[in-house]
Amino acid sequence: MEIIPVNISFLLLFLSPFTWLRGTFFLLDSNLHSRMDHQMRKCKLESGVGGKFLFLAANSLMHRLVGEKELLSFWRNKKENIRCDEMSLETVKKDIQNNLISPVYLWYGEDRYSLAEALKILKEVFLREDPSGCGIETYLGKEISPEEVVEASNTSSFFSRRLVIVDDIPYFNQGKGNSNSGETNRREEIESSEGSEGSNLDRLINYCQNPNPAACLVLISEKANRGRKLYKEIAKAGKVLEFTYPKGQTEWLHWVQKEAKIRGKIINASAASFLVESAGHHTGILSQELDKLCLYVGDKPEINQDDISAVSIPLIETSVFAMLDAIAAGNSSTAIHRLTEVLSQEYFLKVHTMIVRQIRLLLAGSILRQRGGTVEKLMEITGIRSSFEANKIFRQAAGFTPEKLCLAMEDCLKTELSLKSSGGNPHLLLEMMVIRFCQK
Repeated sequence: MEIIPVNISFLLLFLSPFTWLRGTFFLLDSNLHSRMDHQMRKCKLESGVGGKFLFLAANSLMHRLVGEKELLSFWRNKKENIRCDEMSLETVKKDIQNNLISPVYLWYGEDRYSLAEALKILKEVFLREDPSGCGIETYLGKEISPEEVVEASNTSSFFSRRLVIVDDIPYFNQGKGNSNSGETNRREEIESSEGSEGSNLDRLINYCQNPNPAACLVLISEKANRGRKLYKEIAKAGKVLEFTYPKGQTEWLHWVQKEAKIRGKIINASAASFLVESAGHHTGILSQELDKLCLYVGDKPEINQDDISAVSIPLIETSVFAMLDAIAAGNSSTAIHRLTEVLSQEYFLKVHTMIVRQIRLLLAGSILRQRGGTVEKLMEITGIRSSFEANKIFRQAAGFTPEKLCLAMEDCLKTELSLKSSGGNPHLLLEMMVIRFCQK
C-alpha cells in the first residue's frame, strides 16, 4: 500500500473541531487570501498526491469560509496575475479597498505619474496602521543587494504590516528581452529564461515563492522581461502591473474626464481633446494642467475650451506637429505662426533639432506606407514608445512623398551650417526653411 506524504500541521488545521470558529476570525484577517494561498501552494508543491488532496480540501474550506463569490474572485485573480493588468492604478485601489494587498508586486512601465500615485496610495494605507512610518522602508535597487531585500521583507513588525519599496531595480537590465510584444521579443524572452540569472537572485526568487504574508514588497523597474524566472515567480505569488499610457484618443479623453471628475469638475469630450492636443500625451503634465484649471475656474462646475486657452501653455511638440500639418497642406502662414510659437519657448538650435527629428520620422513613415507597412513596424524601426505619436506621424506621412522629405533633409543640413556659422539671423533662417518646405 502506497503511503501518501502529507503536511500534518496543515491537515490538523482542517480536521480541528475549532476550524469553523477559527474561520470566523480568518474573515477578519486582511491577509486571508495570501495566507491560505501560501499554505495551499506549499502543500501542493511539497506533498505530491496527498498535497493535491489537501489542496482540494482547502478549496472546499475556503468556499465555506468566504462564500462562493469571494472564492471565485480569489481564483480569478490568481489566473489573471500571470498577465499584466492594463488598469494598474485602478488595480492597486481595488486591492486596497478589498483588503487584498499582495505580498509582492512588480511595477514597471512608462507612465511614471500613475506609478507614483499608486505608490502614494499604498503608503497611506500603511501610514494609517502606523502613523510613525516605521513600517515603511524605501531603497534604491542599485544600492541594495537581493539578500538585503529579502532580509528587510522578513523583518517582523509588532505594530503593523511592513511595506518595503525597492525603486529602480537592475534585475531586468541584463538580457535582451523587454516588456514589448512581438516575435523578436518573445524569442529573446525565451532565450533569456533559458540562461542563468545569477546566483545573487536565488534568495529573492526563493522569497517570492514563499513571501512573508505580513509584508508587502514592491519592486519598481523601468522594464521587465517576462521570460525571467523572477518575473514568473512574482506573477504567481503576487501581481505584476505595467503602468502604460492610455492607448488611442478615446482612452486619453476618458482619462482626462475621469481625472476632472475626481477633482469635482466636468469637461466635455471636445474640451478634453483640446487639452490633450495642447498639453500633450503625458499623464503627469495633464494632471498639473487640470489642477491649474480647477483653480482658475473656481466654483464653476465645468471646464471649457476658453478656460484651457487662457491657462494652458501648448507644448513645443504640439506646435511642431501643427506646423508639420500646415507644411503638408502648403499653408505657409500657419506654419510660420507655429514656428514663432516654438521659437518663443526654446533655443533656435533645439528647435532645428526637433524639426529634423520629425522629418526623419516622417521619411520613415512615408517609406513604410509605400511598402504597406504598419504603425507597429514604424515604432519598431524608429524606437517611438508612444502609440499616439506613432499614429500621428504615420498619418502625417501620407501628406509627403519620400522625395520631398529627402529634399527637406538637405535643406535642414544647409540651414544648420548657416545657423552654426553665423550665416544670418537664426529666426529668419528657420522661417525661410519652413517657407521652402511649403513650396516643395
